[in-house]
Amino acid sequence: MARRTAEEAEQTKQAIAAAAKQLFIQQGYQATSMEQIRATSGMSKGSIYYHFKSKEQLFMYLLELNMVDWIYKCTERFKVASTATEKLYTIAHHFAHDFENPLMQASMEFSGTKGADPEVIEKIVEMSKFPLPLILDVIQEGIRLNEFAEDDPEKLALLLYSILGGLGIIQFDNYSLEEIESIHRKAIDVFLNGIRA
Repeated sequence: MARRTAEEAEQTKQAIAAAAKQLFIQQGYQATSMEQIRATSGMSKGSIYYHFKSKEQLFMYLLELNMVDWIYKCTERFKVASTATEKLYTIAHHFAHDFENPLMQASMEFSGTKGADPEVIEKIVEMSKFPLPLILDVIQEGIRLNEFAEDDPEKLALLLYSILGGLGIIQFDNYSLEEIESIHRKAIDVFLNGIRA
């Protein structure tokens, strides 16, 4: 039997991940089994466990892909933003639209079920900070171009990240997407009042 190429192995991994994502979105994290992922993906059990040692590892992989995609889409929208201020509103827009992400519910369930595992918590915290360097870059750009007042960009980035991340609490209320977007824009308005040059 011929050995699989790296490209074929990657295609297999992505097919498994796609099937798992579909199931996690439809059923949630707890209700999805590795056997269901095997059946949906059409891959062998050995192939699945070759790429992912556990359901937990597979889900963490999906969360990481999700964050990489989030950063990519946000930076693509930066191409039509002419100022650092516009870029901050773009970032807020992406935070607001996280509420529409179908993987969000499974992610919350996953976080709750794995609360006792320090390694998982550490990895989730690490992934949740993916937007931080992006925010920092925009604030540094704004300071460099005299759009924002001279200040500690790292502290400002952490502050804005905390504000936008903290707004995640509103997902438990009955706000429409339009209202969520408005609240996120208001957060940028308030933040900008404190940092404009």
